[in-house]
Amino acid sequence: MSQDQTNRPAATGAGGAASATEAKVEVRGLTKRFGEVVALDGVDLTLAPDEFVSLVGVSGCGKSTMLSIVAGLTEPTEGSVLVDGSPILGPGRDRGVVFQQATLLPWLTARKNVEFALRAEPLNHSERADLAREHLDLVGLTGFEDSYPAQLSGGMRQRVALARSLSYRPSILLMDEPFGALDALTRREMQELLIGIWESHRMTLLFVTHDIEEAVFLSDRVVTMTPRPGRLRAQLEVDLPRPRLPDLVAEPHFMELTRHLMKSFRGAPAGGAKTTALTTGARRGGTDLSGMVGLTGAADAGVDGAELRQLLADLVRTDSQNPPGNEGKLARLVGEYLAAAGLEVELREAEPGRPNVIARLTGTNPEALLFNAHLDTVGIGDLGLWSTEPLGAEVVDGNLYGRGACDMKGGLAAMMAAAAAVARSGRKPERSLLFTAVIDEEVWFKGTKSLIASGLLANCVRAYVGEPTSLGIASALQGAAEFTARVRGRSSHTGMAELGVNAIWAMTHVLEALRGYADGLAGRGAALGFGADPSLNLGTIKGGTGVTLVPDSCQIAFDRQVLPGEDIEAVISELRQLFAQTCQTHSIDGDLVCEQFFRPWQAEPDSPTIQALEQAHRSAVGTDPQPTLFRGYCEVELLAAAGIPGAVYGPGDLLQAHRPDEFVPLAEVEAAARTYTALATNFLFKTP
Repeated sequence: MSQDQTNRPAATGAGGAASATEAKVEVRGLTKRFGEVVALDGVDLTLAPDEFVSLVGVSGCGKSTMLSIVAGLTEPTEGSVLVDGSPILGPGRDRGVVFQQATLLPWLTARKNVEFALRAEPLNHSERADLAREHLDLVGLTGFEDSYPAQLSGGMRQRVALARSLSYRPSILLMDEPFGALDALTRREMQELLIGIWESHRMTLLFVTHDIEEAVFLSDRVVTMTPRPGRLRAQLEVDLPRPRLPDLVAEPHFMELTRHLMKSFRGAPAGGAKTTALTTGARRGGTDLSGMVGLTGAADAGVDGAELRQLLADLVRTDSQNPPGNEGKLARLVGEYLAAAGLEVELREAEPGRPNVIARLTGTNPEALLFNAHLDTVGIGDLGLWSTEPLGAEVVDGNLYGRGACDMKGGLAAMMAAAAAVARSGRKPERSLLFTAVIDEEVWFKGTKSLIASGLLANCVRAYVGEPTSLGIASALQGAAEFTARVRGRSSHTGMAELGVNAIWAMTHVLEALRGYADGLAGRGAALGFGADPSLNLGTIKGGTGVTLVPDSCQIAFDRQVLPGEDIEAVISELRQLFAQTCQTHSIDGDLVCEQFFRPWQAEPDSPTIQALEQAHRSAVGTDPQPTLFRGYCEVELLAAAGIPGAVYGPGDLLQAHRPDEFVPLAEVEAAARTYTALATNFLFKTP
């Protein structure tokens, strides 16, 4: 039982939805060994009744320690925490706690886990069961009341944990990175669920996270902490309207607040598809590009370097992380820029709320040159690993930093600048240019797949994809096959472990077989004429629910990179055979699923598409381009499968993609823009 019974809310029976008592929390000068929390501007941290406050800081700064002290689970070395003026002496039912892991009792169903938290309430068995069902329904788990934790996804288990903490009507809810272990899509669903519950059933809420965007989306106020020793650094009132809807993250003020917090974080001052047409703006300049037709070295005549650098900065500062897939704001920015330059532009939804940008310069001949770039980026990740502002577009030593700068907003900006330069020339093209900026390249490639399915690319005879190649010409592309392997065992208490079948031990046989297979790939690349071998990488492993239980399941995810010249169907088949043989040899109950695969690609020898790019690069850059193998995935293979020969060429080093402190050299962006301009000019204004 708790030593602290202050502000304990009265529970009610089934159907009696009581409101939690309002509670004010005051944190006064806490100090804990290996970490310290001190006053902010001479004022201790206070949470007003029903206020939603997020605490943000890097791993190890003391966020969780501070929350644990407020929960009464940890004693401070110095200082105190008061609830409505009374000191916290230990855990209390006025405070509900949700941890990063759901911490459910694995032998109890979802309903029984919630009922377990209600044992201390003056309720009979029927009332506890009804109250548990009521709160499981509140978190969207109707129909899963009798499921065990092992039968639920990670997000569903966290919903049970939230229902359990809400069931006894605490006046304070403490949440310690509750969504940090979830995938991005599930995390967004849980954020929306939490904000909906809190806006309907107000309580004082302290939320620990390292995700600034999450903190801004959820909170009334965000407080940041310094790295160890953790001190309160700054706070920001979040003056965004409620209710908070998902589209809010694309609003300028949301992004302004996020950028402000990122600077503070580092101590700096502080349905059916819809089509929307964009109005074509007045053409600028009228630059004469006639000298570029013969590729005489004037390939940069139509590219304004200062404008290009500003464009790239604007693109990087516009958040387009995927997941969740919020490319809409960036699509509008891209479309408006190209429309103002004189192209015909439309935003066409590949799925609701996620438009591709389609821009055209229509010539007398319908044959078209395709420039393809993608709008989305991977997630920012742990802010503590960045030394620059992820959406800041800072320029240091000629490099522009920010998420997506390399992959591939550098290439996107260069292609946009090239298309704009050609459009502003005022000349009527003899052939056509089609520029597409697509959604979802980082996940499922829905943008380009939608374009191909629509028939919009039917007249394209050449395609260039602006992925980062360090201005090398990639005429070959690795493919990949992604797999999930599952092994099933039988659970038992570890006191009687011999009665169970340990799925993790069984999975080690699979891992040994895969490691031997991976070692056997050495030398295959050289045999195919490449300087790198194909590879197999183990990406994730999950298994078990606790140290006192024999695990009844284990799952791994891995991928096999496939070089041009390898048969991807044969690769998938040999891995299936390897898994089946391993399971048979060791009497393992398991299955292997190929989740998705991407075929390798290689341009035809003496491809006119490659030759035209080589000529344009020489003219624009003044050097011979280096041939290269593109060792990521990009959509040139999809385009080739649709009958459009292509190549990959763009600014930036692929090693920078998806990393903290991602950057692209500005000199390469400008050189790429000149090359793309030369490509387009030579194609559009030269009689076929």
